[in-house]
Amino acid sequence: MTDSQDQLLAELVQGVRRLLRQSVRYYDAVADQLGLTLTDLTCVDTLRERRRATASELAAELGLTTGAVTRMIDRLVQAGFVARRPDPADRRRVIVTLEPTAEASVAGLFAGQAAHLTEAGSTLTAGQLQLLRDFVRERAEATQREADRLRQQGRPHAVRRGGPPGHRS
Repeated sequence: MTDSQDQLLAELVQGVRRLLRQSVRYYDAVADQLGLTLTDLTCVDTLRERRRATASELAAELGLTTGAVTRMIDRLVQAGFVARRPDPADRRRVIVTLEPTAEASVAGLFAGQAAHLTEAGSTLTAGQLQLLRDFVRERAEATQREADRLRQQGRPHAVRRGGPPGHRS
């Protein structure tokens, strides 16, 4: 790689890290508007994408225990964001779905971001859009794998305490 490529790659890595930080900040602001926690909003947005999921599927997607997801679903049902429905193919399973009114509220809060992305993307060629789509998809999958790897080698989510490693509460 040339020095110019090295510099561009370093700037890309830094830019993606900043994008991830700002994405967390954005999700936190949306969650505040809805009266949800960041994790609850992540669950709701996952259901917007998937349309339906079991508690164990949500636990795997969100990197949480099934117990934590069950408590989260309880909160979201009580708040009117999701519903539990019996799986028509297996009555022993329960499917979690997003309530239509919640879908509209959440979609409205994400509409500004979607408009900005659509506007920015409208100036790109089909080839450029495919490149970006593939890059984002691959980075999302790699980020999920990295989060899973860190969870497996580090402290479990359920026992995490505040403060940096080695900090005593």
